[in-house]
Amino acid sequence: MARGKKFTDPTDLEIVEMHRRFIEVMEQVRLETISAEMKQHYLRIMTSLTEKLAMPSKPLGEVVGEVMAEATPFIFQAMQR
Repeated sequence: MARGKKFTDPTDLEIVEMHRRFIEVMEQVRLETISAEMKQHYLRIMTSLTEKLAMPSKPLGEVVGEVMAEATPFIFQAMQR
């Protein structure tokens, strides 16, 4: 994981810690319980989100809107299980 910046803002630090916790939970708890099909959906969404976030010129609101449109079918599918 990249560690280029040292954050001092308390909210930034909370976000960094929550990201760490998210990764920990996905790797240690959830990943083994997800079907292969769901893993492929999740991977596509996370890849798209990461690529969009990497574009500094793209406003965060636009990123969220695009990813939500892409993820909506997956979300509804997951809710029906």
